[in-house]
Formats: sequence, structure tokens, C-alpha cells
Amino acid sequence: MYTVFPGTGDETETADSTRDQRMLMRLATQHAARVIPVDETLNRLRGTKSAAELDLIRRAVYITNVAQGEVMRSMEPGMNEFEIQALIEYVFRRHGAERPSFATIVGSGPNSTTLHYNTNDRFTQAGDMVVMDIGASYRGYAADVTRSVPVNGVFSPEQRAIYSIVLDAQKAAEALARPGATMEQLNAAASRVLATGLARLGLIESASATYACGGAGALGRCPQLRLFYMHGLGHGIGLDVHDPNNSPFVVGSAFTIEPGIYVRADALDYLPDTPENRALIGRLRPMVERYRNIGVRIEDDYFITASGAERISAGAPREIGEIEALMAQTGLGNRERRPEVVEWYRAFGTR
Repeated sequence: MYTVFPGTGDETETADSTRDQRMLMRLATQHAARVIPVDETLNRLRGTKSAAELDLIRRAVYITNVAQGEVMRSMEPGMNEFEIQALIEYVFRRHGAERPSFATIVGSGPNSTTLHYNTNDRFTQAGDMVVMDIGASYRGYAADVTRSVPVNGVFSPEQRAIYSIVLDAQKAAEALARPGATMEQLNAAASRVLATGLARLGLIESASATYACGGAGALGRCPQLRLFYMHGLGHGIGLDVHDPNNSPFVVGSAFTIEPGIYVRADALDYLPDTPENRALIGRLRPMVERYRNIGVRIEDDYFITASGAERISAGAPREIGEIEALMAQTGLGNRERRPEVVEWYRAFGTR
């Protein structure tokens, strides 16, 4: 089975992705054919992977783990995001992957707080966090592994605090992953840990605190957690990086768990202008300034087994001590960086 729209990035994507729809329209209008959608059936089939499929995903994840480790060894302040991207994709190809399974994300400093940033052209600076959301495609099957690391190899107290909350949230979710569990249950567990941690740091007022949100004519209530965690917890992986995923989980489900916290410098600037929100902004602003431009996402890939869940991306370090130890080493990206070439692209300025 192959996907109609593989996301290879070439100019034929639009035509390819609409081919089936155009064919169905012709059948219905020109031949009075009755078309019965089988999307739900196919999605159920794709949501449960065979042993052969799990093996290919495992290989894609293995290659992705190697790339994460190599870039941790190589990273240093002053590298451009595109250098990090180039190293990641070099490791992919060198180890047999056809291509990235999606556009490589390397976000440093303020870019670490943008969910799907992929411009990848900023020079890193000492003190930056760097979010690397990457995945290799192997024989048509996708991996998706995210690591967030300090560019200079050592977590600051603020970075450590945010990172620890996200890691605890991921562990709380993965502890519930087993046959019969749902992604909603995992998300609830992770969200509780994130909210409690953010409240402890003073970035939100309490784990259950809300704020006035929405348009001027239809204000509602939103969790303050959503100021800093604004995406879903995970998704299926397989032929596509966002593949169908059975809910509840069954043996053979393959999926990600990816909590995050993103402290954008302007996180409070877009709240509706109400007396309540103005007071809230005044209370939260000092902590937002303290943790500003720290983005952390930790994403791992899992298989559901009869006894629970296997974290197949465990080869990419996620504990703070493991990351710092690996980043103290030297990697491929530190070698043969020609100073004159670095100066050429530095001349274009930093972003």
C-alpha cells in the first residue's frame, strides 16, 4: 500500500493529490457510477501495522536516532540552523534513508517557540535552546523524533526547569500507553503535568486557571495552559508522518507522544483587551520575560505491544545528563568547517 500524496516536495504534488478526486467526479458525472468511500476502512487497516511495517518504521527511527546523536555531538554556538539541517539530512542519506519524512525543523532561540518553523537560516547564539523535529523516511515509512537541547551543551536553570516539566509530562503519558488506552487519556495526563509545572514556575496562575479568549463579540474561557502548549499530544506514524491511528490503541499501533512548552516573547500580546486580561498580563509578564524564547518539545515514537508500549526512539538521548554528556563530545559537524566560507555567509547577517 502506498499513499497517493507522499509529500516529496516536488511540483507534481498538487496534481497527484487531487487525481483520485478528479477521477471520482468523472465517474459520478459522466458514467453515473455509484462511489462508495472506503476511507474509514483503509484508515483502520493502516492504523494497525503488520510485523513487516513495524520493522521498516523501526529502521526509519533508528536512522533518525543516529542523526539526533550526531547533531548533539556537533552543535556549538555560531552554527547556522541550515548547517544543523544539512548534517541531519547527510546522516539520513548516509544510512540509507530516501529522504526526510517531512520538512526538517531546526529552530533556535526565538525560533524554538514556533511550532513548525522550517526556514532554518538563523545563526545560533550562546544560551539558545534548539528544537530539532526530524524524521527519516525508509522504504516509504516515516519516523518523527524531536529533541530540544541547549546550543552550548549545558542547560541553564531556566531551560532545565522547562525541559524537566516537558519530560515529566511525556513520561506520564507513556506510562498509560497500552492496548485499550486512548490518545485523549494520554493527553489529559500530560496536560495535568504541564499545567502543574507551569503554575509552579509562575507562568500561569494555577493548573486550572483560565483567561478571557476569543473575538470581541464572543468572548469565552480558555485554559492558561494553552498560552504555552497549543498542539495535540501525538499522532500515528507509518506510510505518512501523520498516519491514521486506531483509537483505542491496539497491538500494532504506531504513534508519537510529543508534549511541549513554548514561551514566546509575545505570548501575552494577543489576548483580548479586557480589564481581567490586562491584570493577568501584569502578573505573568515578569515570568514570561524570565523564560522568554525557551521552546522545548520532546517527541518519541512508540509501538503498542501486548504488555504496554515500546519506546522505539530510545536511542536518541532525552535525559538532561545524557544530553549534556553527548554534547561534550565532538561530531562530524565540528570538522572541516572552512572559516572563509563561514565568513561568506556570515556577511549576509544574522536573523
